Amino acid sequence: SMQDEMMDLMDVSNEIQETLGRSYNVPDDIDEEELMGELDALEADMDFESNSVPSYLQPDKETDLDSELNLPAAPSGHAAIPANRQQEDELG
Repeated sequence: SMQDEMMDLMDVSNEIQETLGRSYNVPDDIDEEELMGELDALEADMDFESNSVPSYLQPDKETDLDSELNLPAAPSGHAAIPANRQQEDELG
């Protein structure tokens, strides 16, 4: 039983070693200064995003929606029934 467990652990260890030892076709002529510059730019971008609140999370501005939408005023009272129509019940 212990030998089986040890063999399983050795298999897992071998899989990890193979994964870490893989070649990812990365060219040898990579400029590390350029990569560090890109990393710094990404970090600055992430800092900017974390410091600012996205527009969809900002509180609504107090605006007058009625004047913005230019909607007509709501009717008050009951509408008159035309003389040539019969009055309908609540079911139509």
